[in-house]
Amino acid sequence: MLRRLLLVSTAAFAMSATVAPAATIVNLDGIADASLNGSAGETINLAAGTYQVTFTQAQFTAFSRWNSNVGCDGAGENCRQGWELSASYAIDGAITHFGDAGGTGNYGPTATPDNAFYSSAAAAFAAGATTYSSLFTLAAPGDVTFFIYDDNVGDNRGGISLAVTAVPEPAAWAMMIAGFGLIGGVARRRSRAAVTFA
Repeated sequence: MLRRLLLVSTAAFAMSATVAPAATIVNLDGIADASLNGSAGETINLAAGTYQVTFTQAQFTAFSRWNSNVGCDGAGENCRQGWELSASYAIDGAITHFGDAGGTGNYGPTATPDNAFYSSAAAAFAAGATTYSSLFTLAAPGDVTFFIYDDNVGDNRGGISLAVTAVPEPAAWAMMIAGFGLIGGVARRRSRAAVTFA
């Protein structure tokens, strides 16, 4: 009995130790959090580890560098000016751009999934949300500044919401698999012990 309790406790600990923390949501306003170097943006402090950044719908869906759309086709795509899904982040002065146009604000047509901007925030999000993500690794705890890459912000609309999620390390995966194995072993032993023959 004590051995079973110890096995179940060890398995539960192994599984609970590997539960990934919830994503940190970073909301970037198209005006207040726009700059070319991260001087305007949202800074968060993160522990050492590997992180994945994806686009999410929270406070914002997408943003536009312009106050109106120009040159959209009948489907609301291929705009010369319109909505996009892009962001940047700075770690120790090194800037990474990702999303539509590589996050650099190139004017359309650009390197978006449909090769241009969109007539609505919802269309930009639908086209790029599952396409774009970025990974970075911090060797030590540190600050990461997220921002929208733009310097002519007076006519910007909307903003970007990002989900920053810790990526489990391989050792954590091994620990979780071991925990499942221990639970499976205990369950199997219980099912055998329950069957008795006369």
